[in-house]
Amino acid sequence: MFPDNFNRTRCNPKSNRARSRPILAPTLLSATLLGWVMQSGFQSSAALAAEDPTYSVLTSAWPGPFGGLPPVDQATPAALESAYRRAVDLKRAEVRAIATQAAPPTFENTVAALDASGTALLRVERLLQIYTGSASNEQIRAVAGRVLPLSAALDDEIAFDPLLNARISALHADLPRSAPTAEAQRLIQVVYEDRRRRGAGLDAADQSTLKEINGRLAQLMAKFGQNLAREEESLVVFVDDPAELRGLPADRVEAAKAAAVTRGKPELWAIPIQRPSVWPVLTRADSRALRERVFRLWDGRGAQSGDFDNRPVMAEILTLRGRKARLLGYTSYAHYAAASRMVGSPETAEHMLQRAWKVLLPITKGYLAELQALAKAEGADFALQPWDRLYYAEKHRKLRFDFDSESVRPYLTLQNVIDGMTWAAERVYGLSLRQLTGVPTVAPEIRVYEVVRGSQTVGVLYLDLFQRQGKGPASWATEQRTAERGEFEVLPIATLHSSVVAPADGSAPLLEWERANVIFHEFGHALHFIVNGTRYRALGSLRVPADFIETPALLQERWLLDRELLQRFMRHHQSRAAIPVELIERIERVNRADRVFSLNLDYLATALVDLRMHRVADGRAIDAMAIERDTLADLSMPTMVTPLLRVAHAPHPFSELYGAAVYTYFWSDALAADIAEKFLAAPGGLYDPQVAAHYRRTILEAGNSRPMSEAFRDFRGRDPDPDALFRRFGLIIPPAADN
Repeated sequence: MFPDNFNRTRCNPKSNRARSRPILAPTLLSATLLGWVMQSGFQSSAALAAEDPTYSVLTSAWPGPFGGLPPVDQATPAALESAYRRAVDLKRAEVRAIATQAAPPTFENTVAALDASGTALLRVERLLQIYTGSASNEQIRAVAGRVLPLSAALDDEIAFDPLLNARISALHADLPRSAPTAEAQRLIQVVYEDRRRRGAGLDAADQSTLKEINGRLAQLMAKFGQNLAREEESLVVFVDDPAELRGLPADRVEAAKAAAVTRGKPELWAIPIQRPSVWPVLTRADSRALRERVFRLWDGRGAQSGDFDNRPVMAEILTLRGRKARLLGYTSYAHYAAASRMVGSPETAEHMLQRAWKVLLPITKGYLAELQALAKAEGADFALQPWDRLYYAEKHRKLRFDFDSESVRPYLTLQNVIDGMTWAAERVYGLSLRQLTGVPTVAPEIRVYEVVRGSQTVGVLYLDLFQRQGKGPASWATEQRTAERGEFEVLPIATLHSSVVAPADGSAPLLEWERANVIFHEFGHALHFIVNGTRYRALGSLRVPADFIETPALLQERWLLDRELLQRFMRHHQSRAAIPVELIERIERVNRADRVFSLNLDYLATALVDLRMHRVADGRAIDAMAIERDTLADLSMPTMVTPLLRVAHAPHPFSELYGAAVYTYFWSDALAADIAEKFLAAPGGLYDPQVAAHYRRTILEAGNSRPMSEAFRDFRGRDPDPDALFRRFGLIIPPAADN
């Protein structure tokens, strides 16, 4: 549970603040089109509500203030499945009404109506997303496995509808006359191009094949994540000798004891194989045998024979993606994926990664030699292995920088981190948070906030920061409702998730620097969702190119390094003394030496493996683990370093958004560094009001209402300069690295 001082200024959730536009729940369709839906024989929402009141609660306007909030207290697995199936049918009827109407196509009766359709399905999808991500169980996973392919099939059905495609093509051909505004022109363009990428131009036989492929891919991608989640729930290292835990901080030892108690073994200590528990062991535990046991289980996830084996899942995904790409006219899935992204081609992306690899490989080898020498000086008579690297890296920081990561944790209470990040958001973007009470959540420790700029409510933010059973062990941000800033405003709803381990004694959670950084990062995503200023859903924050979407989050990390913020908010959890300047200076030196994760070999290896897998994904049978092994050999990967994520447990390459796009973290980090240079060159630095306003207006609020390359040029005055990332860390790029 959050410490008592977490509660911020309370407000009345029914308050009526001054607003320039009325706030409404998203509507389904215009009255005219809704009438056509009724004429087609489909039941009205009112009829469905009378027959099944729970369906109405889950899919009609959500109850509560701010246009409604997710009614998670009424979303049982059975209700979610029933509502999902009905909402799929309703969207089918809505879109059919648009396609078959007698009136000639106009922007409003076709593209805008299509953008507004499917609201009921969106609502129940987001509710299911809440449960699958943060309150999952076998029932929820089973429901997701049954219903997610239904929406995938519906998407194909809509994409292949010849009548609808004819209407959209007519509007596209008549641009710009067919659109009343520049944003409407962009919406027509985006919808048209998206449908072409989905197969609208294929013949009926190929469309049928593609539909089968997409349905199977939806099942497989869900299975990949479910296998990983279920396996992680079962993986644990038990310790019977407390001496094996020597080196771990006291709160980590207490957490291990609590984990054993919950597993029915109170006489032991337990290390769950999840990142919040694994990293402290690999970094701090003196027992090399314990580090190896924990590492091998962590590193081997997804690639063990049995019910959770992801190897056949990966093989089938890659084969089907290759077949899909070839059907759509692309050489490989990597070429298909890159065509809609900023870099344009997988060759360009791989060149960037290889260029960075050439710069970083000799630097990394020198660093690893220092770790080996340090271990030898301490009496180690063995070559260091992957389970040794973090342990000796911690010792190296102490020796070289007089820095111990544990020295920072007393200042990084969860509350301090939250206060610092929200203060920065208010100062940079004029956004403040006001806590709400009485809002239903899937766990009592979740907090809900009204997000306000001046006197105007602009969104709602949920903070779901603690690890618990049924919740993924990572950190991420989700969008429960997309903002719409048209004549009638639809407020966005976002959630920031993390997996902080709550101390057993109820004391304030103390965070590692990495955890604090990732919370700032995910807050950057949430802010991107909340400040979205577009009128249409299909142009929202999540619709920007996949290789830009991380940029606002990576930029947000820069405020955690700001000295003013650190001294103002990072205070000792007992004495309340401000973090010392000399400790901040050591943090800065360590961060400069360690660099951001995208400028390290473990990440670059993961991104290069992802690209190479998908560059050969042309329909052939593919052994993902063999490609990983061969790629690492080609790169001369040092023994002590392993990929940040092995393919068998790497969710990104086998997701819809990040398949063939793990490189985006490097590209987005470079964009963020380029943007930060403009902030830092201004009189107010990171808080410069003119630069902040320009950034918010041209990039954050713009969503996909214009091409991102154009938006970036508007802000920066030129095209992106990837070398900004190297400049940030003082790295010199030799001429050979450009070849």
